[in-house]
Amino acid sequence: MDGLFPSRPLGPGVLGHVRSLLHKAGARMVIVLPDDAALLRRLEQDLHVAPTVCVPPPPAMVFGSYFEAVVPDQRERERLLAALDQRHDLGDLLVPELVPAEVVELVTAIVAADGDPEALGDVGDRLSYRAEREVPELLAKLRGDPDALAFLLAACVYEGLDHRLIREEADRLLELSGDRLTAVLPATDPQGAEKAERPNPAFVFRRALTDLLGAVRAVRKEREIRTEGAYAHSVEAVVFVRHRQAEAVLRHVWREYGQLSDLLVEWLREVRRSTELTRSVGTFMGQAARWGGGRRALLHIQALAESERYTSRLIAANALGIAAEDPLLVAEVRYRLQQWSLGADFRLRTTVAYACGAEFGISRPDLALRLLRTLLLGVRERLHEEDLRDDNRLLLAVRVALLSLFQAGNENEVFFRLFEWLVEEQCDTEQVLSLFAQLLQSPQWFTQKLADQDPESELVVEIIHRALNAEGSFDATCTALVRWADWGRWNETLHRAVENLFAALAQTMQSGEFRLFVEMNEAGADGWAGLGTARAALSKWRAGERWEAA
Repeated sequence: MDGLFPSRPLGPGVLGHVRSLLHKAGARMVIVLPDDAALLRRLEQDLHVAPTVCVPPPPAMVFGSYFEAVVPDQRERERLLAALDQRHDLGDLLVPELVPAEVVELVTAIVAADGDPEALGDVGDRLSYRAEREVPELLAKLRGDPDALAFLLAACVYEGLDHRLIREEADRLLELSGDRLTAVLPATDPQGAEKAERPNPAFVFRRALTDLLGAVRAVRKEREIRTEGAYAHSVEAVVFVRHRQAEAVLRHVWREYGQLSDLLVEWLREVRRSTELTRSVGTFMGQAARWGGGRRALLHIQALAESERYTSRLIAANALGIAAEDPLLVAEVRYRLQQWSLGADFRLRTTVAYACGAEFGISRPDLALRLLRTLLLGVRERLHEEDLRDDNRLLLAVRVALLSLFQAGNENEVFFRLFEWLVEEQCDTEQVLSLFAQLLQSPQWFTQKLADQDPESELVVEIIHRALNAEGSFDATCTALVRWADWGRWNETLHRAVENLFAALAQTMQSGEFRLFVEMNEAGADGWAGLGTARAALSKWRAGERWEAA
């Protein structure tokens, strides 16, 4: 099985079902994955096995195996290699950095030549890894020739087509480029006035990445696959040769060049919305607060928190978590967040919610939950539509923060705090139940309590009962429970949890339970957990009888 969707990973239920099918068939399955730490860690937790790292075999071994597979006869292989031996030593071509695809390329060239040295030619010059080494030298030779650069790019794109077509496309590219393929601006301006020649800042080949990396003493790492976000992507990370070089440079310029710090803040607060970008910028902004110190240490972070841009407020939330690592700043960070949570500015209040769901809140769950309660208490019935929109944004931020805290290992704290809010009845009950309903997307903690019938299971059943019978939280709760019932076909613990839950719900049959059981009856299939209980409860309801658990 080659590859998985990072956004839809195999859950324990699906894996359990697949394992049972494999066991019945007496078969095994190999899953080939990219070397992504997050994906491997998630699978290791679900599969309870340690993944094996696959290292490509040496090029010589790949060559021997593939050559023998393509040309089984030994005498024929010797005849084909004789053409190669006249110009090249095979060992010189099979350098360690060759990947299997490039070894296949070499074998294909040898077989295609059919023993003719002339047809084989200088195969070393034709190998793709050597071609890449020569590109910088080729570009350096053409640096001052815009026509040749345009023709080179056109020939690379349209290789194999008629020369007239390639020439036409090269001319079109040259015209479109303006002066972007010109390395040096002319000595005269358009009016004919004499001027000194100077480098063209718009020249697209002005500075190669390799040169820039060398200038700042950094390197580009090998390509790796990352699965953050909705899809997998490849990354060639830039890292400094010397450990903590980046932090040392930024700390120096922040302290020594006051005007540059203003420029950096102006530049970074407009960064586009991207998790990897906002995380890096937030780290820098938080470190900068620790480097600056004084009463204005958090001033640049507050400016981000007050921004209209959602991305800027996310950066501020991340930065506060980094700044709070400093013992001298943590008290001020707490004070600022408390004041912002009580204020009227929805931008500052949403920043508080983001901070509660980020590193600051995850490492201080009690404080984060107190702040989130303060934010909920501040949401009141609004007269103006704009205020209502602001509160909806705030509630969404609170929902995300609670889910982050819950998924970070603080299940007990989050659950019991939500239960307290319901009992207190100071927060809006519908809002609290909606917050609870979205926690059901992460069922492991709930299902374990229900399956084992722990003391907490009665409270779980009570809140689910209330969420089912509240209009604002019914849809999310029903959807989650139906999904549990489906997954219960392949997971014994989940199956037992759903059976216990549905039996308890059937005893307090109200409109919410009735709607849930109707949905189960219509969507369910054989083997679904709780399906028999739901159908039996519906039959008794329609017959006017009270459900009694067996």
